[in-house]
Amino acid sequence: MSNHTVQIGKTRFVCGLFWQSLSRPREIWKEAAQLAVNIDADLIVLRMDNAMAQAGYAHTREGARRGQHSLAAVISKTLAVEGAYYEGYQQPVHNWLCAFELPDGLWFYCAVRDANFLPNGDFAGSFEQVLERLQGDYAQGGWNVVIGDSALETYGFHNFSAKTLESLLPKRKDGQLHVRRWSALRPVKSAISTRQAVAAGTVGLLLFAGGAWYLRHQHQIQEQQRDQAIAAQRVRMNLAAGGNPDAQPWLRKPLPLDFARACMTQLDKVTPGGWQLELLECAAGRSDRTWGRNGSNVSYLHDQVPAAVISMTGDQATDSVPLPVPAKGKDILLPSAVVLRTLMAYCQPLGVVLKIGSAPVVPPPPVKNAEPAPKPEWQTHTLAAELATLAPETFATLISQPGVRLDRISWRGGHWSVEGVIYAK
Repeated sequence: MSNHTVQIGKTRFVCGLFWQSLSRPREIWKEAAQLAVNIDADLIVLRMDNAMAQAGYAHTREGARRGQHSLAAVISKTLAVEGAYYEGYQQPVHNWLCAFELPDGLWFYCAVRDANFLPNGDFAGSFEQVLERLQGDYAQGGWNVVIGDSALETYGFHNFSAKTLESLLPKRKDGQLHVRRWSALRPVKSAISTRQAVAAGTVGLLLFAGGAWYLRHQHQIQEQQRDQAIAAQRVRMNLAAGGNPDAQPWLRKPLPLDFARACMTQLDKVTPGGWQLELLECAAGRSDRTWGRNGSNVSYLHDQVPAAVISMTGDQATDSVPLPVPAKGKDILLPSAVVLRTLMAYCQPLGVVLKIGSAPVVPPPPVKNAEPAPKPEWQTHTLAAELATLAPETFATLISQPGVRLDRISWRGGHWSVEGVIYAK
């Protein structure tokens, strides 16, 4: 999907950037430049909102030009500063969707989750394309507010806030647009000057390290979004008719991102007392760690990890602790083909190979003195991937689709691997 440019007032805006989160506060511009090389981009813009940083990428061959301002970045800055009105009052907002008609007749769509653009969260297209994408993302749930033209109010979005596009653009006192230079695309080569790197690094110290990467695939298929909207509406109707959530196993499991974040907190003792962490496994509400002695001493390890259990040889130690992660999902399952296609589209740009297999669906147990429970109306697929050095938190953002869950996360010798399940229609 190529970039789309539009004139608003005297300012030229660009839509459809490829957004990626940055995780090295002291080397923000350096990291952004390295990523630009990896994805073959020659234009870049940096946004810093709500204690996170993201870089937006574009290429001149796709229609973007130096000096054009990122419409998504400008709108997100306004909402980061002003917040949004929902649940009865004006307040900070980190999970929002918006859709607006552009002056040229196309529509602009923007989606932000946890203050980061979703993989497909910066897009311009026809009204039908934008509406399908809006409904598909909305079906995942968890949004604070939906902001957009009043024409969307009839679609029944929860916490809908009717606004005009111009109301989210910064203005001077005389009413003229006043878009600052930070939101303009710059050539990658000239953007990384020493002075900018130092300045950005200073600002970056204020940001949380380890921000998740949110990628977008540039070639979303229109049929996918249509399938998502239709399937979401069908399942909502089924649930309203009396569906039993207890029979839906995905609702009892934590969301992938919540599970990944919890597991990564257990990587806090890599070399306690000189011992070397060899294995970390998170599964079934527990975290298990194994250390090798690495020439150190048992007493040094116990000073750091008092609960560690030493092997009979004295060369290995283990500990096992509860890792409770609440299940907060309210997923509406999508067709299997849609979910699998989306997962592959998001993971392939990072070179992550997904191993997906079919798994038998285990029906819920029959109620006592009643007929056997009906066969579940969903399919089940196994999911596995070797992530190498890619953080599980990053991977979890890529696979955060309805019905996708991780059951096991493992770390061995600096390399991550995951196992999970895909529930789909």
